[in-house]
Amino acid sequence: MQPFHLDSVDSTNEEAKRLIRAGRITGPAYVLAREQIAGKGNHDRFWHSPKGAGIYLSVVEFAPNGDAPPSTLFTVAAGVACADLLQERTALDVRLKPVNDLYLDGRKLGGILVESMVEAGALRAVVTGVGINTHLADRPLPDALAPPVSLEEVMVQSAFADLDLSTISSDLVRAIRSWNETCWTNQVERVRAAWSRLALPGAPCPI
Repeated sequence: MQPFHLDSVDSTNEEAKRLIRAGRITGPAYVLAREQIAGKGNHDRFWHSPKGAGIYLSVVEFAPNGDAPPSTLFTVAAGVACADLLQERTALDVRLKPVNDLYLDGRKLGGILVESMVEAGALRAVVTGVGINTHLADRPLPDALAPPVSLEEVMVQSAFADLDLSTISSDLVRAIRSWNETCWTNQVERVRAAWSRLALPGAPCPI
């Protein structure tokens, strides 16, 4: 597993793609940054990524045969990986909202952006970007129904202080890779069942 730890970057997804094109990423890898100055979500929406206030992570995996299921399946699977792990580590009721949001107490805690790299008509790699708000910071979202939330705002202070975010980041990489395997092997029903268990009440599964 190739690790790339950065202080600041425009976007961990963009950096991951640059590293692939430059031949510096040649197998499973991840890019982790303390800050993104041009983080992005679905539909090129800006994702506020203040320094030291979140987990900003991209996981890279190469396609085993130049083909793969739709990227939506990887998005849903990554949501399962994130929500499951956060519930386990924080005891908070982190839930999934279609198609790529992590929600807590009716407010957005994080998001997922999966991008496919295609070359010569064949899938080369899948880049799974994850942003999770860990610390209280200014995150203006004018189009949001409610302001975003962070772990620091809702956890007991002592419990939050005990969180090892470095370990959580490493475990997120492993969890995302494990769930990606269910996508490469097209285990759609397994992903759908897990997503439905973690979704907001009444939310339709995107796959």
